[in-house]
Amino acid sequence: MWFGISSFWGHLRHFLASAIATEDVDTRDWMSPDAPSDLVARIAARLGGDGAGATLTECLGRDLWIDFVADTGDDVEVSERVAGLISRVYELPDPETGELLVAPRGEILFFGGDTAYPVATSEEINNRVMVPFNRVLSLCDDGRPRVLLGIPGNHDWYDGLDGFARMFRVRPEQDEDEARPSIVNIEQHAVEKYADWAREFMKGGHIGKPKTLNLIGYQPMQSASYFVLPLTPQLHLFAVDRQLRRIDYRQRRFFGEWRLQHPRMAPWVVLPDPPFKFGEPARNGMLMARALNLRLGEERALVMNGDIHHYERWSERATEFVTAGGGGAFLHPARIHQRRLAPRSVEWPGPRQSARLLMGVPWKVARGRSGFIPHLVYALLFAPQTVIALTAGALLSAQLGATLVVLLVTAPIYALIGGVRRGRRPLVYCLALAAGAITAVIPLCMLHATSAGLEALGRTPDLVVEAAIALLLSSFLSAFVFGAYLALLTRVGLEHTQAFTALDHPGFKHFLRLRVHAAQARVDVWCIGMTDPLAPEAEPELVDQFSFHVSEVGSHES
Repeated sequence: MWFGISSFWGHLRHFLASAIATEDVDTRDWMSPDAPSDLVARIAARLGGDGAGATLTECLGRDLWIDFVADTGDDVEVSERVAGLISRVYELPDPETGELLVAPRGEILFFGGDTAYPVATSEEINNRVMVPFNRVLSLCDDGRPRVLLGIPGNHDWYDGLDGFARMFRVRPEQDEDEARPSIVNIEQHAVEKYADWAREFMKGGHIGKPKTLNLIGYQPMQSASYFVLPLTPQLHLFAVDRQLRRIDYRQRRFFGEWRLQHPRMAPWVVLPDPPFKFGEPARNGMLMARALNLRLGEERALVMNGDIHHYERWSERATEFVTAGGGGAFLHPARIHQRRLAPRSVEWPGPRQSARLLMGVPWKVARGRSGFIPHLVYALLFAPQTVIALTAGALLSAQLGATLVVLLVTAPIYALIGGVRRGRRPLVYCLALAAGAITAVIPLCMLHATSAGLEALGRTPDLVVEAAIALLLSSFLSAFVFGAYLALLTRVGLEHTQAFTALDHPGFKHFLRLRVHAAQARVDVWCIGMTDPLAPEAEPELVDQFSFHVSEVGSHES
């Protein structure tokens, strides 16, 4: 629940992590990125290759299958359905010929960031990813060795990469303390957890955690949170980590030197943030592209990311863009209004589907299905106003003054939520002022309605009962107004995430299955998903298919 206590704790962790995670305090300081040749040899050995080659397909002597999933580990039941999607073998049409081919489960499972929500601690990763995935994998384990790779997103960094490292960092060859793959949740009440932490802090001890987090059949291979993996002579995978702010100098040097040494290869770049969000350039993504010296549109490249929880694909001249963040987290919409963006080849869900779903946001927020924090905030805000209005002989000026205070508090908050700092100020101010005015008069209206209702029922007016009923009704009605305001922001194109985050819709989950050709300069990609993964008879559907051709790759210009 986005407005629940757990999410509030996640937001607080985000604030604290952002405050301390600077280039002076950086978890990556202990990391040593793998030399690409060493990473190729390690993965090839795991997958049965002979190691005689500079790239992974050369070492294997065959095509390579990869599964890509991002933004996992939110709802446990949804995570289990996503694991079921990934674990299957499919018959899929060849994007080039249309003929059916067998697409086996990927030999590499790549997590594209934000492994668990709201904070990717080892406990949350275990409960929201490891347990549901391992329950599925334990039933379909075919004994084939597979590889686990990943990059961190911002939710992984809220925990300082502690949980991420326990899942993705390569294991020592002999590790007697390595934990078995878990199919049981770590159960501990939040109060008990914080009490244990405080006790150990005072004693100078530490809270015990599982040393490793393991998926059945998969072995982690990377030494750092970023790496380069040469897949074919023409295609190299760049896995990027921007921490909480930007790509650091180590990665700029690491990726830059590799590109200079291989000027005619095409990069397949996996980013934790998209260069474009809802059709507009995104600051973090664009900064990453510049740091990597990517010439978007001019350079032949496949740019892939999660972070935005929907699927879309489009081309900008030579560059192919894919957003695939449907691994388990709440749904994000397609842009509904003011669609000044390059034509999308595929969007899932599309604008019309997103607009229909948007209509459910106000009721969802009002009923508390997204959490009760808004209701509590409104109750605290309205309490003085309600007391003043019910005070015997209260002056009209006092009531109007209390109402004005509520307006002056709520309207700026609504404006900030609407993104007033990002521009379009007149429209944001008008909508925020209207929403604030409606919110401010709700308590007075509810008081009059409650009083009239009690009189109609023949009940003797009781100030305490009247105040309690009016305050309760005001809180829920104001939550409805808040939800309607969030929905309106999305509908008119001012903001695109808050309404659907509150909606917490479990649908449109997906992952990508990729075939990297050993003999051809091409990658085939299929997006496989479920519109409603929680439906009893939900079946996988083919959302999209395309081929990325590594052809006519020009020299890289530094």
